[in-house]
Amino acid sequence: MDEIIKSEVWKVLSVGLFLFVSIFLVLPYLVQVSTFFHEKGHMKGLSKYGVKNSYRLDLVSTIPNFFNPKVEQLGVTRFNLADYKRLDKYQRADINIAGIVSDLKFLFLIGVYLALVNVYTYYKVRFKQNYNLSWVLATNWMLFMWLLALVQITVSNITYGGGDIYQLVRFLRV
Repeated sequence: MDEIIKSEVWKVLSVGLFLFVSIFLVLPYLVQVSTFFHEKGHMKGLSKYGVKNSYRLDLVSTIPNFFNPKVEQLGVTRFNLADYKRLDKYQRADINIAGIVSDLKFLFLIGVYLALVNVYTYYKVRFKQNYNLSWVLATNWMLFMWLLALVQITVSNITYGGGDIYQLVRFLRV
């Protein structure tokens, strides 16, 4: 009886530790990866039109910024605003939309992966009757949480006053 209790306590602690590490350590850095590619989309567009730019990556404040509801940016591309304003409206639109397109690519890839893995999981459970799916479930958990975070970030980027769409509209008037 004592071994059964120890085994069950170990299972609960393992799941709790996994959830803690995945939510408080891994997920913020996964979001930082997608933020980097979001900003890289802007940087490619800026470079394509001859606007000098740079990206500042701050890995130390990634975790506190991820959990700060008032943080406006997890990463930022710096560029010469005067050069940006000299571009025509189509070039500016290309630059601003590039980050959102990058986000949508991540959302699509994660969604495709989750769909394929869940078909595989169904196959293993239904036909192979193999129920040892710990790694598959752990990976699904992380990617699903990343997907939720990316959906929220992308919606914010589209609707928030400091987001890419608002900035695009603001600078199209100039």
